[in-house]
Amino acid sequence: MENLTETQARAYVHQWLSNHPERIEGRRANSFALRQWHDAAVLRLRQGIAADAEFILNRFATKSETHSMG
Repeated sequence: MENLTETQARAYVHQWLSNHPERIEGRRANSFALRQWHDAAVLRLRQGIAADAEFILNRFATKSETHSMG
């Protein structure tokens, strides 16, 4: 199983954000926070298995949303 390249991971995160507008709402309101989340999500995708990309981003978003609520 191959990992995603930087370009592939960035494109996947961008597409995921477009497809899930209801996720990470708190981060979307702040461009700096959104950029940090995006960069962290890319790193997580690059470290994970490409076939698990959807699961990785959903889990990361859930953790981020839970953390921002506290």
